[in-house]
This record gives sequence, structure tokens and C-alpha cells, in this order.
Amino acid sequence: MKKDKIVFDLETKKTFDEVGGYDHIDKMEVSVVGIYSYNRDQYRAFKEEEFGELLEIFKNTELLIGFNSKSFDNTALQPYYKDFDLSTIPHLDILEEVVHALGHRLKLESVAQSTLGYGKSGSGLDAIVYYRNEDWDNLIRYCLDDVKVTKEVYDYGLKHGHMWYQNSGHKEKIIARWGNNNGRTVEQKVHDALKDGDQLEIEYMDESGKTTSRKIDVQRITGNKIKAYCHLRQAIRMFDIDRIKDLKLGGKMDSWQNTLL
Repeated sequence: MKKDKIVFDLETKKTFDEVGGYDHIDKMEVSVVGIYSYNRDQYRAFKEEEFGELLEIFKNTELLIGFNSKSFDNTALQPYYKDFDLSTIPHLDILEEVVHALGHRLKLESVAQSTLGYGKSGSGLDAIVYYRNEDWDNLIRYCLDDVKVTKEVYDYGLKHGHMWYQNSGHKEKIIARWGNNNGRTVEQKVHDALKDGDQLEIEYMDESGKTTSRKIDVQRITGNKIKAYCHLRQAIRMFDIDRIKDLKLGGKMDSWQNTLL
């Protein structure tokens, strides 16, 4: 079976104050672990009694992906696996990439809001309240929401080669070293489409992070701005390259083909 890529996040039963601070993450106990499997294209949550099954998934994982996951998530979860060292799994911690690029930490919320237009649905303290109230539906929903945000940030970095953050009111890039390993970035592909006369099918994010599918004919690129004919609106529209979540070629542009005749 092909090894998987897994995005993960977990929620704890206790707060930092209850265990004596950040040096005792291993005593916080885990209520639920949420994952996204790239092989299965599936989100799933695991309660404590299912951690054995989760371990078998981890053992078949070629890359774990998280945010602050090496120092926090791995440390909190390790006590449940006495005979397996989680640190032996190849691991991309997006927070480490942020620190490498900027020299300081940022919250997932900050990176997600700037990159995707939306962020987390609550806080870790909310998750502890859900656990203590045995509100498993909201606890699992909250955990998987965090997994989704982390996955979307990872995917954006993979396709664009960077993420975004706000620096003194200005939007600036954070280099994603894992990006563009298997091809050209979104920006490069847009320029290729203009040069080659290719129509693009794009997944485009609005300011709230909502995504719509568009088919566009690129006419001009100025910096981050694309002037293009939008087939959905049947009109010329302006698009921001950094809001293109994903794209693929959709054949040749009609206007480009006509120039060949």
C-alpha cells in the first residue's frame, strides 16, 4: 500500500495551568486527534480508545503535516505509544517553516487569515470545555476544522511556493520551502497560459475564503493582477494571483486560436 501523507491536529483534556506550564505538555492528555488522509481524501477523528488504529495509520505515513506539531502535538500524544517513537516519522511542522523564514513565531490563525481569508473556528480552551461537557460533536468538528485550515495552508504553500502574513498592516510573503517540488507555481502557470494561449480553469477565493470555479482567458498580467475574460460572468474581470487556490489548463483560448488562422 502506498504510504500516505497525513495532516493532523489534536485537542487536550487539560490546560497548561493544570499541568504546570509548557514544560509538561506530555501530561495534558489527549481527548481527540483529527487527521486528513491524502490517499483517502478523507477527514477523520480518533477518540482515545481508537489511538491504536491511529498508530497503524501513522506507521504507514511518509509525511506528517501540522502546525506547532513537533513540540506540542507529538509531545502530547507520545505517552500513548510506549513502543513507538512518533519523532521517527518524517514531519513537516509549518510553524518551523514560519520561524525559519521570519525569525519569529506566528499563530496559525494569523497565517490562515492572510493566506486563505478565513481561520480557526475557536480556541483550544473551547475544545477543553467541549470535552468536559462530553460534547463530542462540537469537539470533533472543532478539531477537524483546525485540520482543514492546516491542510489548506499547506496546499497553498505547495502550489504557490509561499504563504502570507500581515506585517505592520502590509501583506507579505512567507517562503514555503516544501512548495513547487513537482512542477511550476501558480504564478508561473498563469504566465505560461498567457504566453501559450491556454485557457485556465481556476478555483478562486473571495475575501472570506469562499471558493468558486471560474474559466478564464488571460489577457494581461500586471504584478499580482490578472486581466482576463471570465466565462462565468461573460465579461472582463480582474483577478488576484494570490487568491487562486488551484488551477488547471482548459484548452486553447478562442481568441488565441483565431490569431493562427
